[in-house]
Amino acid sequence: MAGGLASANEMPKASHKHSATAESKAPSTKVQGEVVSTDASANKLVLKTSSGEETLMVTGKAAARLKDLTAGEKVTVKERNNQVYSISTGKAKGKHHASKAASTAPAASRKY
Repeated sequence: MAGGLASANEMPKASHKHSATAESKAPSTKVQGEVVSTDASANKLVLKTSSGEETLMVTGKAAARLKDLTAGEKVTVKERNNQVYSISTGKAKGKHHASKAASTAPAASRKY
């Protein structure tokens, strides 16, 4: 009988561990929209999206970016558990680096 109780006690621990893991790995979502307003002191961002205006709470490093955003600017935000953790503007970093690489290529060919 003791063996049956031990295995019964282990099952809830396993399911409890699973639910904690599921909460920490909540899926993130991307939201694209236009900045309506920001409130850096309250860490809030109001976005105009395809479904209307949304007020979002911003956390971490993304909160520091609120002061740099302007109304009308197009942004993509990543959120998890109803909190924004990343804000990116329409300026693609990849294009900037590609143009920089193209300008250095001719200089390398001149060395020959």
